[in-house]
Amino acid sequence: MKLKILFLLFFIFFLNNNLFCFQEKSNNSTYDSLSKKASELGRLKENKKAVLLVKKLLHLAKLNNNNTQIATSHYRLGLYYGRSNLKDSSYYSYNNAIKFYLLEKDSIGLAKALLNKAILESDFGDYTNSDISGIKGLKYLNGTSKLLMTSIYNCLAINSKKQKLFTEAIYNYKKALFYNTSHRFEISIKNNISIVYKELKDYSKSILMLENLLKDSITNQKTKAKVIDNLAYSKWLYNSKDTVLKDFLLAEFIRNKEKDSYGLIASYSHLSEFYFQKNKVKALFYANKMYKMSKTEKNPQDQIDAIDIITTLQTPQKSIKYYKESIRLRDSLKEVETQKKYKFAKIKYNYEEEEKEKLKFKTLAIENKLVAEQEESQKKNILISGVFLTSGLLFLIYRRKEQHKKRILQESYNTEIRIAKKLHDELGNDIYNTLTKVQNPEINSEEIINDLDKIYLQTRAISHENDSIETGANFEKYFRNLVASYNSDSCKIILKDLSCLDLNNLKKGKQIVMYRVFNELFVNMKKHSKASLVVLACKKTNHNVEISYADNGVGFKEDVIIFKNGLKNMETRIKTINGIINFENKPNKGLKVNIHFKN
Repeated sequence: MKLKILFLLFFIFFLNNNLFCFQEKSNNSTYDSLSKKASELGRLKENKKAVLLVKKLLHLAKLNNNNTQIATSHYRLGLYYGRSNLKDSSYYSYNNAIKFYLLEKDSIGLAKALLNKAILESDFGDYTNSDISGIKGLKYLNGTSKLLMTSIYNCLAINSKKQKLFTEAIYNYKKALFYNTSHRFEISIKNNISIVYKELKDYSKSILMLENLLKDSITNQKTKAKVIDNLAYSKWLYNSKDTVLKDFLLAEFIRNKEKDSYGLIASYSHLSEFYFQKNKVKALFYANKMYKMSKTEKNPQDQIDAIDIITTLQTPQKSIKYYKESIRLRDSLKEVETQKKYKFAKIKYNYEEEEKEKLKFKTLAIENKLVAEQEESQKKNILISGVFLTSGLLFLIYRRKEQHKKRILQESYNTEIRIAKKLHDELGNDIYNTLTKVQNPEINSEEIINDLDKIYLQTRAISHENDSIETGANFEKYFRNLVASYNSDSCKIILKDLSCLDLNNLKKGKQIVMYRVFNELFVNMKKHSKASLVVLACKKTNHNVEISYADNGVGFKEDVIIFKNGLKNMETRIKTINGIINFENKPNKGLKVNIHFKN
């Protein structure tokens, strides 16, 4: 019989371990499948759908406790949020990715996340923090990825250019060129360097760089038009008598053909400047075209630049409506810039506060864990002491009362029969059903986990019902531990005035009955009541002890209480100490139990 019990318990343990392995493999398989779908949605620019899928990936990664998967999921969320223009969510996600990449010491992952964070900070106008993020990325790379090195230096160059730190911008652009491996990106970087030289009024270097670019084969027509237009503009700034009109017009022609709206705004601006001193009618013509195109593209800064030219070329009477529009646009731009900086400051503040809260809770959790470990150690010491003490007492009883030994052996035998019966009747079918579900691929893992949780609760109930009870001076603490073992996040147990009962001074028999009865009540509550709140109210008048149990569970289905094994056991035990137990039931409104006995 003992071998059968041990085999069943071992089988439950074996099943639990194998189910965990099965669950982990299932999660990894689902993760890979969802990851491919998310990538495909990203390629199709279905960013909102991709975000939903990546959130599922993040959940699975947490279930797998896989930091690499968690980091990658946060990074992809940042990517898809950014493409959906949800920059605050994108910023949060990249910061989370950085934390987990750090845990995994993934330098490439860190550099990618820091690069994208730097670009976001640059977009928000926070160039200092953008530079810090970019430089951190460079340190983690240490030259290992040329593509990422190029992108980070390009971001640093843009930051310098926006702050009018032109010498620094050229340095960073040249560093980007040094690591660059893409011909198309090389053309873009050199074009940007030529523009910075133009801003420094070093027109000869700007012209030389652009002429060399045109000697190269530029297949992209928009890029070619940009280089032609910039070269003509730099030549004209260097020498206003230079014959560059045909190049301006060629760039405009290509841009019209390619429907390059932003390129045309630049062409119209340069043509208007070119004609400003020579032919004011044509200058006004191109300024108006620039204004209309920038208005169509909703580009307020270019609209303002166009208006500045128009108002200079027209009479005040004709320019009045443009003046008003210019004031409105400038105010709007200023407001947008202020809001952008405020929003980013708020995002950073919220993120930092959230991290502080997480750190506080993490510290608290560590402290609680240490306290729990100390309590567990104390319990083990008490248990070991109890075992030694019990062994000594049993040895003495064995020497003195052989007959008492026989009675204990008989009780042990009866207990084994009862445990075996419970294991067979209560656990046997549940284990068989769970095995059947595990073999059925259509049954989801959550249902299997719920079944195993039920088996675990039944096993714990059998253990509590049949373990030895510590009576005497420490009984109140022992009883409180019983209550605590059933207390959980899903069901809170409140003890009221337990100390007034003076449980430590109850007779041993009454302590045992009280422990067994309430263990039976808690088992019933866990298995059947679905309660989220239990209240134990205690009261003592003279020598009368009164304990009231109440929960907010479903109660019994019928008003009439059917006394099955559990309830019958409670009633029988209370009667052995000349006590009274009353059950009050209201379907769907919970169960109340009143217990009375003499101290």
